[in-house]
Amino acid sequence: MTVPTERAQSYLDRHLWTDARVGDLIGQRAALFPERELFRFEGQRISYGQFAAWVTEVAADMVAHGIGPGDRVMVQLPNCLEALVMQMAAFRIGALNVPVIPIYREHETIQILADAQPAVIAVAAALGIRHPYKEIDAGLGTLNHRPRIRYIVGGAAPGWRQLPDLDAATGAPATDLPEPLAADRPALILYTSGTTSAPKGALLSSRALFAHLRNMVDIADLDEASVLAAGTPLSHLSGFVAGLLLPAYLGARAVILPAWRPDEAVEIIERERVTTMMGATVFLQDLVSRYAKGAAPAHRLKRYMCAGATIPAALIRAAADVGVFATRNYGMTETAGICTGATLGDSFERRCEWDGRLLSGMEIQAVNEDREPLPDGQEGELRIRGPQLFDGYTDTDITATQFDDQGWFYPGDIGIVDDGWVRMTGRSKDIVNRGGEKLSTHDIEQALLNHPNVAAVAVTAVPDDRFGEAVGAWIVLSDMASWDGPGEYLRYLDTARLAIAKLPVEWHVVAEIPTTASGKVQKFRLPELPDLATAIGARLTSATTSKGITQ
Repeated sequence: MTVPTERAQSYLDRHLWTDARVGDLIGQRAALFPERELFRFEGQRISYGQFAAWVTEVAADMVAHGIGPGDRVMVQLPNCLEALVMQMAAFRIGALNVPVIPIYREHETIQILADAQPAVIAVAAALGIRHPYKEIDAGLGTLNHRPRIRYIVGGAAPGWRQLPDLDAATGAPATDLPEPLAADRPALILYTSGTTSAPKGALLSSRALFAHLRNMVDIADLDEASVLAAGTPLSHLSGFVAGLLLPAYLGARAVILPAWRPDEAVEIIERERVTTMMGATVFLQDLVSRYAKGAAPAHRLKRYMCAGATIPAALIRAAADVGVFATRNYGMTETAGICTGATLGDSFERRCEWDGRLLSGMEIQAVNEDREPLPDGQEGELRIRGPQLFDGYTDTDITATQFDDQGWFYPGDIGIVDDGWVRMTGRSKDIVNRGGEKLSTHDIEQALLNHPNVAAVAVTAVPDDRFGEAVGAWIVLSDMASWDGPGEYLRYLDTARLAIAKLPVEWHVVAEIPTTASGKVQKFRLPELPDLATAIGARLTSATTSKGITQ
């Protein structure tokens, strides 16, 4: 979206926008301190110089195969060093980085492939019992799309290329590399689910990313002595920021966790003297519970910034009781991360009950149905402007529906603004936020409606102690269909290849789905409906049964 000259100049005057390019970041830092440790991953310690040389080697390999500015590089990898080097190499040569969360299977991935049309794809050979490269090949065949390079990590397959090796990287490319994209050009596409079934591609520029990094440093009092841990997937913005962008911006170091294992995380935090983490509420809950029960470690986490799911005030208080300074934060992919925060000097009660105060340059207003600003303290639809804001979606029609002519972005959240503090109270958009993963309810509904036994369905978020929210389904059975538990429907969704996170854990069989006169489902009424049958805590297993169902 175009930003008016006066507002753009204010961002420049406050140094929130500069000409800095994310593609230059690693090379510049490596030139300053090549021997300094950048991150640790599963026993490996990688210096700035080593990583910069590897980025250059991978970038040169892509250029040698015809990849250049404007091409899209799709990276669907679990937490590993290859996930980081692929993303930074894309930035380095002016290609667009397109990270995709590895939990997505064929159903979601083919939608992203169709939209992104990547020239490069990097995936894992295996992920548990899955073979992601086979899923990608099937999707590419369906779309009749042929990327110029397909990289495979952790194995080999016909037609798939190995990444240049870290240990062999010299940092001296055989040919000149293209320049990174200008600071005001979109450099990153992140796919996030919304009210439509297909994930939406949000376009972020270097200036939005750097504005977020500057604000993070200020609000969290970070410097080169900070040690960050990344437990969130590196294909998430928060994981990529914590694992690479923010430490590199600071000249600090990071610890990359291959997966979230709480007991192991406590040990790593102590051994590596981690100071800061950010991410979903569930990670903080796990750490606080262990700090509260176990013997006090010699070193424990100092700061945790929560975002991406419901954040109970009691958790902020519990964190304080065990010595962790925790904050509730409001943000999203479209704002390049959090756009509110809090400091040690802020009121403890405010920190517990509110989702932070506005970061520098960011504006958030609560508005009424006519999109007129409401007085402080009144609940309304939230709208956002600021230097961290994204440029729009890959689908210009969706962009047009969520921006107004004054540059305000309407994410579909409901909340309150009071003296610069923000509290989100709900969502008008129909998504489930499961531990930071935004899942389309429409997508799940469409899949269930394809089952012959389902006459009508409504899917919505239900409370979950661990993830904040999970998926709940209310279904009306077809005539003559009987209810023998959720097992049949869980298996059906699994065969439709929806991400496992999208499978409902709470099922309600009801006589009808409430709607308005125009046919719009009234989801707020679902919890009030009398159940003909229920199943709480349902999970997809080989032995899924009707245990726990009341009829």
